[in-house]
Amino acid sequence: MHSALLPNGKLVTANDYAYDIYGTRIFCMDQSCSVPVIFIPPSKEKSGYFKTSGKGLSVHNPDCGFFQTLSFQNTVAKVQEYQKAIQSSSSPNEITVRMNLNSLDPDYSPRVLEKEEKEHKKEETIKIKKDNNTPQSISSLKSIKKLFTSTEPDILASILVSIKGLKIPISELIRPCLDAHNALWSDSLNQSIPYFVHGKVEKVIRREKVWYINLSTEEDVYFSLVIFEPYFKYFDLKDSELLNKEILAYGLLKKNNYTKDRQSTEMIIKTQKYIEFL
Repeated sequence: MHSALLPNGKLVTANDYAYDIYGTRIFCMDQSCSVPVIFIPPSKEKSGYFKTSGKGLSVHNPDCGFFQTLSFQNTVAKVQEYQKAIQSSSSPNEITVRMNLNSLDPDYSPRVLEKEEKEHKKEETIKIKKDNNTPQSISSLKSIKKLFTSTEPDILASILVSIKGLKIPISELIRPCLDAHNALWSDSLNQSIPYFVHGKVEKVIRREKVWYINLSTEEDVYFSLVIFEPYFKYFDLKDSELLNKEILAYGLLKKNNYTKDRQSTEMIIKTQKYIEFL
């Protein structure tokens, strides 16, 4: 762990921790756990960090995000939880990561130099180990999957994503499909930026001019990935490769106000590169 909880309920990062200031009463930052932890000073190979002793009460409980390796979906949930705690701390430890997936868009024509590329030079990363840095940029769904399956959840919770001139907590950009649907219909999403959603493919509908990939919401709402005819050529996945698969998808979200029997959310995608299997 790279953050720990103090007796007063505030967070301290391993980079800021000092025994003579904070003492030895420090705890796991996961609210479902909060067991005592110890500080491991930095070495030549690693930055300082916190860990349980593995003895007595200093053992993570099974619901803790640090108890075992998490699935992508569970990591997203824990990062949402931790990001709220980190953002509310007096001195949040923030990491800025640039996101630009323009190269995946079949309609995109690259410019010589974009504003985001200039900003990239100014962005910072945090060093966890000498051979393991958080990425400076995100350019594919595969890189998002790798980030969430290889990085500690408290580090992920420190990430702000730089996109279209905004810096947004990564937990706000990656959501379960039902959560994204509810946020869209409650008007709490920024509809000018793309989002990542994850869910299980429930049905694939192929019509002459449009294809729909419906994700399961377990509620009486629709959530569909939509591919229009001009982009069929960029999409050769078969129904059997999609059905009942957990996927991550990327795109702009919009309300479908023409569905009368229930609320419906659509994500328009142009290529199968906007889908990553989980």
